[in-house]
Amino acid sequence: MLSEPAFRVVLLTASDRLDDPLSWVSSSDLADPSPFLLPDQFVLTTGLQFQAVSGQGDYDDYVARLAASGVVGIGFGTEVITTGTPPGLLEACRTQGMALVEVPYDVPFVAIITWAAREIAREAAARDEWALSAQQAISLAAVSGGGVSAAMRETARQLEGVVLLYDADGEFVEQHPAGRIADRVVDAAQADVRTLLGRGRRAGASQAVGGREIVVQTLGRGDRPLGAVALVLGAPLDAPGRAVMMTGTSLVEVGRERDAADSAALGALGAHAVRLLARGEAALAASLLSEAARAGAVDIGAVDPSSSVVVLVSAGPAASAASAASAEEVRRRLQRTARTATPTRLAAILDGELVAVASPDGEQWLRRAAEDAVAGLSAPHPIDRFDVAVQEARAALATATSAADRSGETAIVGFADTSAGRLLDVLADSGLPAVARLRLAEVRSTEEGEESVRLAALWFEHGCRWEAAAEAAGMHRHSLRTRVERLAARLDLDLESFPARAELWALLSLS
Repeated sequence: MLSEPAFRVVLLTASDRLDDPLSWVSSSDLADPSPFLLPDQFVLTTGLQFQAVSGQGDYDDYVARLAASGVVGIGFGTEVITTGTPPGLLEACRTQGMALVEVPYDVPFVAIITWAAREIAREAAARDEWALSAQQAISLAAVSGGGVSAAMRETARQLEGVVLLYDADGEFVEQHPAGRIADRVVDAAQADVRTLLGRGRRAGASQAVGGREIVVQTLGRGDRPLGAVALVLGAPLDAPGRAVMMTGTSLVEVGRERDAADSAALGALGAHAVRLLARGEAALAASLLSEAARAGAVDIGAVDPSSSVVVLVSAGPAASAASAASAEEVRRRLQRTARTATPTRLAAILDGELVAVASPDGEQWLRRAAEDAVAGLSAPHPIDRFDVAVQEARAALATATSAADRSGETAIVGFADTSAGRLLDVLADSGLPAVARLRLAEVRSTEEGEESVRLAALWFEHGCRWEAAAEAAGMHRHSLRTRVERLAARLDLDLESFPARAELWALLSLS
């Protein structure tokens, strides 16, 4: 406005808001027009209200009221009420840093207001056109094969900011563009993300930290969160900027929905691999995971058929440790850190229970992921004794759950720390394993007998629950029960009694 030659206005006082955009230009000769003003307006006046002033204080109060309303400057029309601009108004504006402009008598206020309205409309149209172009660019980036990362990069470019993505646990996933952001800004963004995700519903928030504007929006439904996006910007977003942000966020959400569907499919594949290990088919499980990895499922896990394994089992929070991490939370942590953790690495949810497998050197990887969970951990076993490792982990989980119920604290209990673990250690060091192998030798001499032994181990693995074990075995529960009871009969054991069940479990565990 100051540079428009037709107006011939003169700037009388300096201000740090000369480059701020104008929201509107209005004229008023009220002594206090502030109730009728919006922020970032420019006010024109002929000074009629100053005829009643009694001193410098009145001018000071007038300018202070306009400044408090967010006015960016005052234009004084000369030669209408007074000759020249009142010295008191000039002093008040100079003292308070308010821009004061002198408007010649022959320049109508309506000309300035009309010009401003036209310029504001032109800028708004240009901004809307930019928003439409930006939304198209973001959409094109997302559907051109780049997915979530491409949508994030283009959103960041269009908004001249940084976009950060977090998963459903509030953990950082990726940032675009790469570069350092002040720690206090990153910490504030992550704190907002975790707070909003903790509310269990779709939500957004914004705040200014360290001279940066942080805008956070959660992704997914409240009952099935997919994570959150945080934008770090140089200034608050206007309406077109918010529209662009929402387009970018929506496309990231669509991508995360697709990723979640892929993750569910991979989860089912991982669960099948665990079942294969339980059936003693480690080579087939390794082949399945290897093929999936070659197809692009880099986070699914891997199995080394020649390695020993340790198994961690977690079923979620105990009654008195409600703040403990869920089985799904632990699984996601394992998946995030699995690529270089250990040669054998696999985590899957089966019947609401997490079963995680690692080479013995990956035990600490399992412990770190489950550090705030209630979990049981087996001793190392050859991979062909995976079913025994699972039984040990479940026995340790029972001890961990009891401890959590008593103390209200999370716990990871190793099988060696349970009474069962110590007893089996003693038995394993005795001659009983040879006795157990001899006792089962005749049964195992045929393929049918070997399969019956495997099914009995699977039954114990599922807590002697026929329905759950039959589902894992892929057969009807009556068929499973017949096979296991026939095995028990050959060993002269009646599975209706606890001692007989304990003896069969000991035979399977020690053989």
